[in-house]
Amino acid sequence: MALSLALALIALVLVCAIIQRVAGMGLRIVFAPYAVVLIGAHEGIMLANFLGGLMPIVMLPRIWSQIEWDKVLWLGLPAVAVMPGAAWLSSISPPGPLYLVVASLVLLSLVISVLMARVATTVDGRTAQVVTGFGIGMGTVLGGVGGPAATVYAVLSRWPALPMVATLQPLWMLVSMVSFGTKWAWDDGQLPDMPWWVWVAMLAAVVASVGLGELVQKRLRESGIQRLVLVLGCVGASLSLWPGLRLLMD
Repeated sequence: MALSLALALIALVLVCAIIQRVAGMGLRIVFAPYAVVLIGAHEGIMLANFLGGLMPIVMLPRIWSQIEWDKVLWLGLPAVAVMPGAAWLSSISPPGPLYLVVASLVLLSLVISVLMARVATTVDGRTAQVVTGFGIGMGTVLGGVGGPAATVYAVLSRWPALPMVATLQPLWMLVSMVSFGTKWAWDDGQLPDMPWWVWVAMLAAVVASVGLGELVQKRLRESGIQRLVLVLGCVGASLSLWPGLRLLMD
């Protein structure tokens, strides 16, 4: 692996991990599309899922008291249930059109959520959580990003920022581990072959991001965090279009 590529991946991990500490998501929603471009589709998504499960473990001791465990259950179980089928679909479908369909649906959902956020309607409850869980599971396996579906739910349910950030972490742990396992089984997924020092540097970046992210978070109001979540959802969905377009042009 070239030194410039390794340093770019390490820097990307640090930036995305800081964003995740602030907004509850970021290590996959921003990292995955860039990683796919830098190191390839399968390895990029596998690395995103691996790091997406590692970051919450580091964060958990600082956010444990704010986790809403009922939402972890109702979002997590549907996500896990749909993942084996999504992994099978990924293994038999041409990846280019699949990426485009997933990203287009996510962008449409985000546009609808932005429009609905301007009215007083609140969409929440078990049905909304189950549907969101399905979206998180499908997005995580097919494109390495479950964040846009969580963004739509956060906007429509008026989810307060700090409990949202905390609750999403065990959810990301769960879906990352299941996605990693299902893609390994169905899709011959594998982690990228990188020097040992790159792995150590990535781990150090994840650990350092917790403190750095907390400093940033203290300077933002709740409305600022919510806007950041919405922007990340749009950015992640837009960037997810790139792998599909690239594969179709090859």
